[in-house]
Amino acid sequence: MTKLVRPALAGIRVVDLTMSIAGQYCGRLLADYGAEVVLVEPETGSPTRGLWPKTSKRQAPENSLLFRHINTGKRSVIVGSDEVRKLCADADIILVEAPDRQALGEIPGAIVCSVSDFGTTGPYRDWLGGEMIQHALSGVMHTTGAFDREPLYGVGQRSAYAAGVTAFTTVLTALYVRERSGLVQDVETTVSEACAAMGQQVVTQYSFTQTYAVRGKYEGGGMMAQIQLKDGWIIMWVQRNWPAICEIFDMREAVNDPRFADFVTLQRHWLEAVAIIEEKSKKKTVADVFDPLQEAKFCVAAISTPAEVLSGNQFSVRDMLRKPAGEPDMTALGPVFRTTTPHRADRPAPKLGEHSDTPWTADRIAPAKPATALLPGSLPLAGLRVLDFTLAWAGPMATRGLSFLGADVIKIENAIALDPWRGPSRANPGSLWHADGKPNDNPWDRYSLFLSQNHDKKSLSLNLKSERGLQIARDLAATCDVVVANFSPRVLERLGLGYADLKALNPRIIMVEMPAFGNTGPWSAHVGVGKTMEAASGMGGLIGYGDGVPVLTGPAYLDPIGGLHGTAAVLTALVQRERDGFGQYVEVAQVEAALHWIGEFILQTAVDGVETKPEGNAVPWASPHDAFPTAGDDQWIAIAIYDDAQWQKLRDVTGIALFNDPALATLEGRLAARRAITAALADWTRTREKHDLAARLQAAGIPAAPVMSGGEVYRDPHLRDRGFIQVLDHPEVGPREYSSLAYRLSLTPGGMRTAGPLFGQHTSEILGDLGLTDTDIAALVRDEVVFLHPKLAGASA
Repeated sequence: MTKLVRPALAGIRVVDLTMSIAGQYCGRLLADYGAEVVLVEPETGSPTRGLWPKTSKRQAPENSLLFRHINTGKRSVIVGSDEVRKLCADADIILVEAPDRQALGEIPGAIVCSVSDFGTTGPYRDWLGGEMIQHALSGVMHTTGAFDREPLYGVGQRSAYAAGVTAFTTVLTALYVRERSGLVQDVETTVSEACAAMGQQVVTQYSFTQTYAVRGKYEGGGMMAQIQLKDGWIIMWVQRNWPAICEIFDMREAVNDPRFADFVTLQRHWLEAVAIIEEKSKKKTVADVFDPLQEAKFCVAAISTPAEVLSGNQFSVRDMLRKPAGEPDMTALGPVFRTTTPHRADRPAPKLGEHSDTPWTADRIAPAKPATALLPGSLPLAGLRVLDFTLAWAGPMATRGLSFLGADVIKIENAIALDPWRGPSRANPGSLWHADGKPNDNPWDRYSLFLSQNHDKKSLSLNLKSERGLQIARDLAATCDVVVANFSPRVLERLGLGYADLKALNPRIIMVEMPAFGNTGPWSAHVGVGKTMEAASGMGGLIGYGDGVPVLTGPAYLDPIGGLHGTAAVLTALVQRERDGFGQYVEVAQVEAALHWIGEFILQTAVDGVETKPEGNAVPWASPHDAFPTAGDDQWIAIAIYDDAQWQKLRDVTGIALFNDPALATLEGRLAARRAITAALADWTRTREKHDLAARLQAAGIPAAPVMSGGEVYRDPHLRDRGFIQVLDHPEVGPREYSSLAYRLSLTPGGMRTAGPLFGQHTSEILGDLGLTDTDIAALVRDEVVFLHPKLAGASA
């Protein structure tokens, strides 16, 4: 039988009724993987056609690069309400703004995805959103920037992109359910929950230790340093090999310094070590140290701007910058992840109303006859089995999404080199991430980082350096639907667990790998962690106070980007397997996914040669747009004025005399007077309580939010009202609270059910399912093929 080779979503019809970045980006992703997506616009065009940045190479309404980025590959129609209903009647998926969902009514056979800032329930349901507002509420903004300055929101529209990817995965989950069972349902995505899910264990850390991350302080298990060289900046993460650092930076005298004698003492004196590195780095260029650091296997990246990203050849070699069909003077970004079957990421965005006469071109492929009975209330991925080879945050977050949706996830652990998110494996017990600050006898089971990303999973520790351990892994893969890994390229292949090896055992298997830069290209061997990937993507070069010092986002931001796309990649392949009958290999290059989250900036540089320079929280599309001091130590409120009507409301509420100047009635005038406006507004907010003030401003129709710390996110009434914060009971740490994920399905909801596993907790269950007896398992433990506890050893720096 000849297998179909078509895009994963070929024959799926989508009507995009949304007016938001989040909704339209979800539609773009559906189009990238083969769906026919019709964007319904008013005669004046979607509001997103007016969004910054604008290219000089096109006239309105075709000149917004942000619109072009989030609507690549769609068709545009201008039709009346009767025609809209006809379009929806022919659709498999409908994307709609949440307030418009009720008016749409029931559409038989169609999955309807509602998108909104805060949802239709909860204390913030009537609040106005926006990028800075969402990051202020999520806890991420509180941790971004310098400790002695105002917090920074970041860059661009990242919370909207997070919601777009979340909506994409939620829609695909509902489509997978429909293909299997015939069950059709509504789904929902809110920007606030998608953004909150991006924070590094914000709620969990506070639940475990009543502490939270602060700006300007890295609290990871290794040592992070942002270093200025003669011609630029690098970010590097050090976990080992101090002598190599000393050699590369010409500081050999520090090799035997007793302050840096081993990992524990080096970590204790890390700031002193960084001071020495900074002094030596003044004489070196990025090129002097970058390759030697990479060759020594350090996680390191140059903190790049979009222009610097485009000047390299990693992304050109991988065809990430493409010319849309018929538009040689424009640029489009390649796929967010690479399926084996075709993707369609290089088609142009539509002109306004271009396809009104012929909305659909492809035939709709009717769903197959359901093969599985699935009742309302069931978990959407019930019956799916996943073999999880992931570590740290990005990979475990990807498989966490699958376990949240009901998959049976088996996490394979290494007893000798622990998952770093299980905590320190060296002789330095304790940190602010162990429950109650107490490592106790089993510190690896008490670490909040690990437990935040591994709920509803099973743990098995295998020695993959032994043939028997590898054979057990192969036996498990033969029973699984999906394998996920975030190792460096070709690690699984060298173990004999690559896609070709496992496909021979299980032809329907899906494998998703998540290398930092992809499996090919000059950077493919580079090791990446969250901050180094953010730096390499061009994101880090777009954030800062305008003083030439780049700023990276909070504790880390690229990891959850990778995690969200890892889950999305699995669902894309699952939908295709359900429709076409075969599995496939999918590559999620995490930095390439991140390029899309600053896609409008990449296009601005690629198309017009223009590069936006960071200047605190100031942006070209809103003013004022900043964090302002409020009563108390390090207390701030985010205020964002997006249009002239909101400015008039702010003028009326504050009564600030300066704001009566007619020159400030327009955005152009406010941008010119930005510093004066900021100073006057800061004087007004300085003595007021931030939560009360935010509520007052929102009630007046002004976008505002308190910049929340981790402790405040933990107590947030909106997240709690919507059930986003939940309690799970763990045998080692007891009942603790965890933040959820933003996938919401009306009939087959996912959720968190059991806390993360103890190390090796499910050994007997998993191996028993393979037919091994207790005697067999005891022998495997004796021979160190299987481990019930970590086997730790001290290590030098």
